[in-house]
Parts: sequence; structure tokens; C-alpha cells
Amino acid sequence: VGRSANTIDQGVSKVFTSSRKMMSWAVPKPEGGYRVYAKGASEIILSRVGNMFQAGKQVKMDDDEVATITDTVITKFANLAMRTIGLAYKDVDTIDSDEVETLIKNTDGSPAFSMETGLTLLGIVGIEDPLRPQVAPAIVRCYKAGIDVRMVTGDNLITAIAIAKGAGILNMELHCDKNGEVLPKRAMEGKVFRKMVHDYSADGEATFNQAKFDEVWPYLRVLARSSPDDKLTLAKGLNASTVFEDKEKCRMLKVQEKIEI
Repeated sequence: VGRSANTIDQGVSKVFTSSRKMMSWAVPKPEGGYRVYAKGASEIILSRVGNMFQAGKQVKMDDDEVATITDTVITKFANLAMRTIGLAYKDVDTIDSDEVETLIKNTDGSPAFSMETGLTLLGIVGIEDPLRPQVAPAIVRCYKAGIDVRMVTGDNLITAIAIAKGAGILNMELHCDKNGEVLPKRAMEGKVFRKMVHDYSADGEATFNQAKFDEVWPYLRVLARSSPDDKLTLAKGLNASTVFEDKEKCRMLKVQEKIEI
């Protein structure tokens, strides 16, 4: 987890998980107490902060400030195909690593660890991982060979769309409108995908619906902020799909989406 053998037994760590999309480490302070350092998906960190560190002091953050950072920093970085990571901290007197906040949820609906809430924002960083020059030509060859390429990623949706456009997974003529905005069903987050392909009981229990899935997957090019379960749902749903039996729909998809089923 990145600590040396001499200090790994000091403090409390919460390693990264896809359900939390963040990690943290509580480090003992010389004067007593702990400082919790946290990093993770920028929108997750932003949802956990109440203050920001500015000009050497903590400043209270409100919804307008969060919206400004989202629009002017996170979205700007993401449109440049950068992965955005939030950095934050909090000081506490004691640490209970198992304590949770029932009103604050992780992306999978589980309660958040208390040590990862009430944070102070330090900053947002953008990490560029440029596509290799060979990627886009390789995807073109896949399409020519009849292999349809989809993108399933944990990245922010805006970042994923920018990368997919650069790779040729999202075609500006096929999958976007005249303003360059992605058409419906072509790119979505995992939480939207789950709602579209499942039925839900009164108590919230999800049941996979193959018919609903078959209305989504032929158009889906990018699945962002996905979970391991989303990938499993996608793989199982594709294996069980009966779209190939509808010859008229297959002809329509070949014309409109340029895919052969």
C-alpha cells in the first residue's frame, strides 16, 4: 500500500476499493491525534469535503464553490482526456477505522467510513495518460475485421468520452450530434446502466432484465464509472442476447450504427 516496512504498523489505512473510489491513511501526529490523508475520484472527494485549504487556512465551502470547481477544474481537465483526482485531509483526536456514516453512501450504496467524511479539500490534480499512436489504427482494423470495440472503464464519464473520441470508439458522425454531444445510450455511467437493464422490487432488490439489456447494448460505446459487477452484467448479457434473431433490427443496426450482429 505504499508504506515502508518501518512505518506500516503506524496509523490506519483504508486501501482503494471500486465501491468507494478512494483511499485514505490516518497518520499519527507528533503532538497527538491523527491526520487523515485521502485521495480518490474527484467527484467523490468533492462530495465528502466541507472546507478547502486556501491561503494557508481552512475556508468553508458551499454548493456554489463545489459547482465552480466542478465546472472550471474537473470538467476542464476531463475534456482534455485527463483523469482527475481529489486530494483532501482532516485532523481527528481518535480513530475508529470501522465507524461509518449511515447518511453518506459509497457508490455501491454502502455507508461511508467516518474517517473519510468531513474532509478539507487540498486540490484537484489532472493526470494525463495519452493514447499510444497505435491505438486508433488498431481499433480501425478491428472494425474492418468485424470486431466491435466498446470501452468499459472506471474513469469519469467526461474523461472517458474524450478518450473514446480520440481512440475512434466514439465516432463523431455516428455517435454524436452536430454539436459534438454524444447521442443517448452511447455513453453512460455504471449507475445509469444498472437502472436501465434491471427491474427493481418495492424494497429495491434488482433483477436483471434481458429484454431491457437488448435495447441498450447495441448502442452502448462507453461505460464509465463502472463497477466489477457492471462488467459481469455486460458479459453475461451479451452472451445471452437474442438480438441476432430479429433480422430487421440487425439490418437497421448495420445501417445506423455500422455494427453487424
